[in-house]
Formats: sequence, C-alpha cells, structure tokens
Amino acid sequence: MSLRFDHFRLDPTALQIFREDVQLDAPPQVVEVLCHLIQNADRVVPRQELLDRFWPRAGTGGDAALNTCIRRIRTLLEDDADAPRYIQTRPRAGYRFVGALIDGMQPPPPARRLFRPVLAIGLTAALAVGGAAWAWASGLLSRPEQRIAIEPAQGLCEYVLFPHFNTGLRESLLAQVSHSLPAGYSVVSDSQHAELHARVSVRQTAQQTVVVLTLLDEGEGRLLWSGEFSEATDMENYVPLQRSLAKRMAEGLAQALDRHS
Repeated sequence: MSLRFDHFRLDPTALQIFREDVQLDAPPQVVEVLCHLIQNADRVVPRQELLDRFWPRAGTGGDAALNTCIRRIRTLLEDDADAPRYIQTRPRAGYRFVGALIDGMQPPPPARRLFRPVLAIGLTAALAVGGAAWAWASGLLSRPEQRIAIEPAQGLCEYVLFPHFNTGLRESLLAQVSHSLPAGYSVVSDSQHAELHARVSVRQTAQQTVVVLTLLDEGEGRLLWSGEFSEATDMENYVPLQRSLAKRMAEGLAQALDRHS
C-alpha cells in the first residue's frame, strides 16, 4: 500500500517517491529509509537502529552515510531541519517522522490554484463572468491577491561550508521580499496556503556561492520564472553575502511578478 502525506506518495515496494503524479529522482535507499521512518512514526527511531538496518557493515563510515541520507530526505521533501514539517531530529536519540499521513484510499489534498473565473452553463453566468472580466480590464475591480511562500533553501552540495547559511539566506530573502513585492502579492508562512512558491537552491565553494531562485505555480504545474545569482564567498563573514544575494533575488522576483501580473 502506498504511503501518502501532503502531496507526496511513496511506493515501499518499488522504492519510488512521487510529488503529485511526478516521480522524484531519489536513490532507492533514501526512499527505503524514509519509508522506515514513516512506518514507525509512532516513535523515535534510534540512529543505531538505522545504522544496523541499512549500513550494517559500514563501520565508522555509517554515521556519515546516515547523515547524508537524512539531508537528502530533507532536500527531497523541501524540509527544514530547524523547523521540520516531516523529519524531526531528536538530539542523541534519533529521528521521527512528524508529518500527517493520509489514508491510502483517499487522494492527496488538492493543490492550490491561481484564481480563475469559473465558467458556468447558462447565459446569466456567462454574462456575470464577462462583466467581471470587463471590470478587471477597466480597473474597476482588482484581481485577487496572490500569496507566495518562500520555501526553505536547499543545499545542493554534500559538503556544507556554513551549516546555517541556507537558513539565514532564507530569512534575509523573506525580509527583502516583504518590502519589494508588487501590489497584489503577499508572503505567507504556510506553503499550503500559497498559490505561488519561491524555491531557493544553493551551491557553495570556498571561492563562489551560487543561488537559484525559482518561482512556481504548483497548482498549474508551471515554472513561471527562474534566476541565477552568484558572488564570491567570504570565508570570514558570510552575513553580508546573505544580504547581498537576498537583495538581488528579491529584486529579480519583483521584476518577474511585475511581468506576470
């Protein structure tokens, strides 16, 4: 039986994971570990249990392998270790799946969609829709406000230079975006109540930091815009780098939304 939560579906037999109907690129072992955590969601799964089950002959390298696996799971689910929605770390104890499972016989909750006038059968409804469209075009009515969720930043490198860089970058981006959004848009903290999703991915070396900001309409399954920003990495103090990248990303997002409006 498939395991479902939010818009994800796992097939424990085939060791595959899907978001809506799209299969995600995930190694079988990553899916297997996630399945084990979900199937034992009623308790904290000890690290040693995971090591014994999935890396029985890894020796001292098992800890690093487990850490990498958990990071990949969080990246896959767009989860944040500091504010987990799915995988919670219990220090010195283990991990626990804290998401809300959906009955396997039920479909996943419907994704939010951008507001569109609903065409109804009959002359009266058609006239109503036409009248509303004319009012929007004439400026007499404003379009419904679109809500944007800034998702947790994803690290795309195995080696992390600064453990909290991504979290701080997202906070700086939230602060910048909240002051630069065009009229008709707002930022929400809960991604389930957003029509648009802004995703940030980070690649970082000691020489360069590259971030990609992508704007998605998940309800329509459309990529609306994507921009890449890069700057030299400052190994002494990364806070100015976070602020500078966040400012550039916010400006790029605002321009994209202006074109999208």
